[in-house]
Amino acid sequence: LHLSIRRQRQMCIRDRVNEVQNLKKDKIKHKYNWKEIVLIIIGIILVASAIHFFLVPSNLTSGGASGIAIVLSHYIPLGVGPLFILVNIVLFIMGFIFIGKDFGTRTIIVTLALSGLVWLFEIIFPNPKPLSDDLFLLITLGMIIQGIGVGMVLNQYTSTGGTDIIAKIMQKFLGLDLGIGCVVADLVVSIFAGSAFGMNIFLYSVMGVIINGAVVSITISGLNTSKLCYINTKEVELVSKFIIEDLDRSANLIPYKGAYSKKDNVLIQTAVSTREYIRLKEFVNDADPTAFVVTSSANEILGEKWRR
Repeated sequence: LHLSIRRQRQMCIRDRVNEVQNLKKDKIKHKYNWKEIVLIIIGIILVASAIHFFLVPSNLTSGGASGIAIVLSHYIPLGVGPLFILVNIVLFIMGFIFIGKDFGTRTIIVTLALSGLVWLFEIIFPNPKPLSDDLFLLITLGMIIQGIGVGMVLNQYTSTGGTDIIAKIMQKFLGLDLGIGCVVADLVVSIFAGSAFGMNIFLYSVMGVIINGAVVSITISGLNTSKLCYINTKEVELVSKFIIEDLDRSANLIPYKGAYSKKDNVLIQTAVSTREYIRLKEFVNDADPTAFVVTSSANEILGEKWRR
């Protein structure tokens, strides 16, 4: 009877612990979902603004579905907004036919939302004039804004569709790397832009493809950069408690033997955001001015309390 009551009590404790952990996971998931939605919305607004205010008025393109829509608007009496939606619909149909249902629901929603926002900008701000006569300035600033927006969207595990679908089709049937496929597809769009608007536009569009790719890569890396820290301190318990309770992060305690002192000690290893690193550095300095800290940049950290 005593053993039975004991087992029952242990099961109750285990169930309660599991319940608390599940609630905590749901809270974290909910928080990240809202953060992802906000970042995606900001990214979409940036991309739509770059297309409508920087690219469309001067017939510049950086490839993608928006570039196809800009070229088609030269031949078809429709605005870039509705053509953007039609191009994406056609691309999605091609994707379903040739590569199957290899699209997330969010990618379809994001792509249609971006197309709809470009159309909305056309209605609210019809026939925008070029912000400058300098095409180099327009393509550079436009690609920086668009690249940041695309990077923010891609960083949330979705995409803006477009020529990504063509790249996936080429990957399946031609064996091309996905990154190379995207560049090839965008360059083909730039060639069509050149045939419609002249060699000058073609050259600027090629430059736009290169700038856009570089900015997207830099944005994704910048959004995920954190700090990996190794802390050698006499105040191991104090610093560990600060990391866990104040920063809400975790840490590893790594036993080691000093090469000079020959004494056994413990090294703290932790990963924190850039903002948290400033607080951690100040705390360690106050707690132990003789502490030895080695810090490096971590391009991405995955796991609990970090990205999925």
